[in-house]
Amino acid sequence: MLKIDPELLNNASLSPHRRALEQGYRWLRFDDELEQQFRAFYLQGHVARVRLVTYMCIVLFLLFVILDLATLPAYVSARTVSIRLALIIPSLIVVLLASYRAVWRAHLGTAVFAAALVIGLSTVAVIGSALAVGYQIPYEGILLVALFVYLIAGLTWRRALLVNVVTLCAFVIMEFWLQTDPRARLYQIVFMCAANGVGAYGAYFLEHSIRTTFLVNTLLHELAALDGLTGLSNRRTLNIHLERIWRQALRDRQAVAIAMIDIDYFKRYNDRYGHAPGDAALKAVADVIAAQARRPLDLTARYGGEEFAVVWYDPVPGELRAMGEALAAAVAALRIAHLDSELGSLSVSVGVTIGLPCAGDNAAALLRAADQALYQAKRQGRNRVVVSEPVPALV
Repeated sequence: MLKIDPELLNNASLSPHRRALEQGYRWLRFDDELEQQFRAFYLQGHVARVRLVTYMCIVLFLLFVILDLATLPAYVSARTVSIRLALIIPSLIVVLLASYRAVWRAHLGTAVFAAALVIGLSTVAVIGSALAVGYQIPYEGILLVALFVYLIAGLTWRRALLVNVVTLCAFVIMEFWLQTDPRARLYQIVFMCAANGVGAYGAYFLEHSIRTTFLVNTLLHELAALDGLTGLSNRRTLNIHLERIWRQALRDRQAVAIAMIDIDYFKRYNDRYGHAPGDAALKAVADVIAAQARRPLDLTARYGGEEFAVVWYDPVPGELRAMGEALAAAVAALRIAHLDSELGSLSVSVGVTIGLPCAGDNAAALLRAADQALYQAKRQGRNRVVVSEPVPALV
């Protein structure tokens, strides 16, 4: 299994991805929400491979059809060819359609699972149809079917295991029912069980590695997008997010609001209490600020030093002051002692502005207006909220 650098976990925020890496996933299963993210990641990474493998399978089974017609007696090939053409090939075509049509792609995993099950059972049926008329065809190829389902088909381990267990049971039943040679029956069953054991073992560690890659990729993205101390978005992420929702707000004719927050006299706090308590205070204030992003397009970020920002998408203009004051009150409620502040405890100044995007404008003007409102709050004595005029004026 892949080894994870402990430094990566130490630097990552306490996210579900970090917890999954620390706790492990021996049973190849995450918590429900994280499992859904993994399934989407897995599907996205396997669409192209599933499509290519499906094309290859169609070609191979068509070659088997030709081989059956060329080498088997007509009374046998009529059975084997009909199974391949009526069951296996159509199931593979369904997989192809699901891989190409976006509306069906969410069901691609189910289509692959169903096709793999059809291929496994149909291969058993091909072998059984020949044995039923007293003709034994070479059927070591069913071992390849088992390995294919485990390692190449793009199924998750649990689904691949289910397909092969069902196929193995059908195979054993068919062998005892139709195979008249006890020694041949024994060898075929042993080989089939061995192929399943090898395939299941390899597929387990393959999926475990894929899950690890998913978690590590997400953690690396978080490290690039989040502030290491507070867990809020960093300034780069703030700028990217702000430009993105600005364009969306322009299309939807919705407003965007920004609150800039500064911890009052924080340099004095650091000078008196030291950097470790200063970091703890920053984290506590950041936790309060993080609670201000309640909707998917809202964002909280550490702007730099002791400054933070909150972006609200389509807020109610008349509620901005109350939102800013609620934030300031929540910080005051922390009751973090600050003897070099007039209040005797940690407080924040907040500058808020709102804007309705216009063509040719950008979010930088809104950010500057929020910063100016914050500057006014600090000039007016700190520990207060200033709401500036809309930029540009709301209509």
